[in-house]
This record gives sequence, C-alpha cells and structure tokens, in this order.
Amino acid sequence: MGNKPGKKTPMTPDAARRIQSHADRTKTNQGFKQRAQSTAAKNSGGKKGGGKKGG
Repeated sequence: MGNKPGKKTPMTPDAARRIQSHADRTKTNQGFKQRAQSTAAKNSGGKKGGGKKGG
C-alpha cells in the first residue's frame, strides 16, 4: 500500500469539452473550465489557449 498517484492522462479537447459543459450546467468551476481548455489546446498542439510558442 502507498499513496502513489496513478498514471496521469493528459487533458484532451474532448475531456475539456465535458468539463466545460458540466461547469456551465452546474454554474461551478468556472475558472477550471478555462484552464482545462487551455491545457487541452497545448497538449493537442492547437491554436487555442494562452500558451507561449517556443523558438
């Protein structure tokens, strides 16, 4: 037994959409839904989000 965290799954655009939809329905986690969308965009190489381009 231990308190080791499980395997981390990167945020995907589909998962971010689910989070945003739930947050909109429940009027909760409004800040988290924006972070989820931004992270999903970074993970998928998309143009959405506030990430910086390297180079």
